[in-house]
Amino acid sequence: MTLLSIKLFSCAFEGKKVLQSLNLTVEKGQVLSILGSNGAGKSTLLKCILGLTDKNAQLDGDIEISGHSVFQQPLLAREQLAYVPEQPAVYGHLSALENIRYFLSLSSTSQVSAPIEAYLKQVGLLQEAWDRPCSEYSKGMKQKVMLALALAKQAKLLLMDEPNSGLDPQATDELNQIILQCKNNGMGVLVVTHDVLSAMSFSDQLYMLSNAQLQPISIDQSTLTLDNLKKMYQGQA
Repeated sequence: MTLLSIKLFSCAFEGKKVLQSLNLTVEKGQVLSILGSNGAGKSTLLKCILGLTDKNAQLDGDIEISGHSVFQQPLLAREQLAYVPEQPAVYGHLSALENIRYFLSLSSTSQVSAPIEAYLKQVGLLQEAWDRPCSEYSKGMKQKVMLALALAKQAKLLLMDEPNSGLDPQATDELNQIILQCKNNGMGVLVVTHDVLSAMSFSDQLYMLSNAQLQPISIDQSTLTLDNLKKMYQGQA
């Protein structure tokens, strides 16, 4: 089942192409990661998938989430996804439980299939933290709240922006395992990251965004050398 379909999609600003004729699909139970240098267009691509493009952007092609066009059916498309930004967007004065209850009240999810506590356990947030204000949480703990929300919302597609930045090795490993859990639960996951090693550990496919285009790259340690990566980031491969 195709959860994300990007069809010949282009995005330009004042005539300058940032994304050009992109084709990409994310299937149920699949994790794709996109690498790319700063300014390559990764954040622009995420904004386009979220339907949050600048009004001055010139767009061509289409993006569909579970068959719903992001541009023609934005509300239906957004209902199918969850987004974890680089800096997790939770309310600091609310606890994990309160944040999830509040965000669910804003969505079309009228009833969750399990208690919220079950999702917090699933993502590994310690019970002692559930009722503490999120202002006391680390970045990794805030990410767990947002991932528990994604599970409670029964999102089909998960978007993650630089999820491993600022995490220590233990938190990074925990997050990587949660991403694999989401995959095993049938969720489609699209990750934008600079962390090549983590991406290799949980991704079914890697892509490099360079010169406004996506290029698939092999998840093979024998070919994914530092020299080859440099060439890919510079658009020379």
